Amino acid sequence: MAQPTGTFDSYDSKGNRESLSDIIHNISPMDFPFQSMCDKGKATATYTEWQLDELAAAATNNAVIEGDEATLDASVATTRVGNYSQILDKTVVITGTQEVINKAGRKSELAYQVAKKGKELKRDIEATLCANQAQVAGNASTARKFGSLGSWITTNDSFGAGGDGSPTGNGTDARTDRTQRALTETLLKSVIQSCWTEGGEPSCVMVGPFNKTVISGFTGNSTRFDKGEDKRLTASIDVYESDRLH
Repeated sequence: MAQPTGTFDSYDSKGNRESLSDIIHNISPMDFPFQSMCDKGKATATYTEWQLDELAAAATNNAVIEGDEATLDASVATTRVGNYSQILDKTVVITGTQEVINKAGRKSELAYQVAKKGKELKRDIEATLCANQAQVAGNASTARKFGSLGSWITTNDSFGAGGDGSPTGNGTDARTDRTQRALTETLLKSVIQSCWTEGGEPSCVMVGPFNKTVISGFTGNSTRFDKGEDKRLTASIDVYESDRLH
């Protein structure tokens, strides 16, 4: 079937308005689980300190005779540790022309870009907090850096072949990675147990998307069943109940 001669169609027109949605869809992940679980405080200096202490090991031979003269126990001082503040930034430069012209999806280009950079900055903070970064005091030509999570964990950890990769545990040095290995339920239970033995009460496991699928395959001491009539297969685990983690 042919188009009649002289037909003026959309291909010929030069004045048709564009069809552009007034919504901007951001497809980037926007979760910040580690930051959300952390307590918040205010730093009043570039280096913030706190004190740590621990109890003496439990003794099973603590028994004295009636009326005995007390023997003084030695007191152990607290441990003083700290971390540096780190400056992170995102910058925006918008021309006056771009700010005033008519735009789709936002009224103010400056406000939109500032909000976007703010979200990017929060993602940078989340990634750095969970990284393996040692403290850097900084100077006039070197940026300060805080010791991230990987530089503080010195016990209740588990490494592959190559020996102990634990840092000192005060943020001054980074963890030394060892041979990678597959995550197993046995490894997870072992670390949960060591955390509890040392006085910890773990309540959350943070893993990447691949290991999340691995954890969803754990069966514990039970057999998983799915009702055939539901026509639905459950393949994820969001709550893992162990002896000390749930």
